[in-house]
Amino acid sequence: MEKKFELCLILGRYNHFHNGHKMLVDIARILSKKTLILIGSSNISGTSRNPYTLELRKKIINEIYGEYDDVIISDLEDLTNENDISFEWGDYLLENATKKANQKPDLMIYGKDESRKGWFREEAVKDITELVVSRNKIKVSATYLRELIEKDDFENWSQFVPKEIHKFYPELSQELLKIVKHTTHN
Repeated sequence: MEKKFELCLILGRYNHFHNGHKMLVDIARILSKKTLILIGSSNISGTSRNPYTLELRKKIINEIYGEYDDVIISDLEDLTNENDISFEWGDYLLENATKKANQKPDLMIYGKDESRKGWFREEAVKDITELVVSRNKIKVSATYLRELIEKDDFENWSQFVPKEIHKFYPELSQELLKIVKHTTHN
């Protein structure tokens, strides 16, 4: 099958990577010659919302996609803060994606998220196809997975993440529990 797009951009914080993320990347790889996975909020770790280091997030994604020549895994620091909904953020995202992949994306795939409408001027995305995948397809969130880790519920957790990353459960748990202990003791 001929691929319809040159470069697909997928942005996420991946705190942590799950089957919903994998579905987005797998769709991108079917539709596009190259896929750029940008790990957002790469400059933030050690918080309840962003517990994992960039290195751990990157290691996990590399475990699944690192051997594929058509996948680029990179990082992107926040411009201001992770809740920035502005055209400046959208410009920053597209500029960095273009630099990291040596070409402008012509496809972006993401889960349904109303805030993304405020990221881009119409002119900035006029040549980019946006594919929004319903979050109802795979009902999971990184927040829910972190809750399962806090409860030490590997059995349920393992149903929502790719098998390749099951071996990271102890490391994910250790990092998350450091944050949980720190915040409950303050």
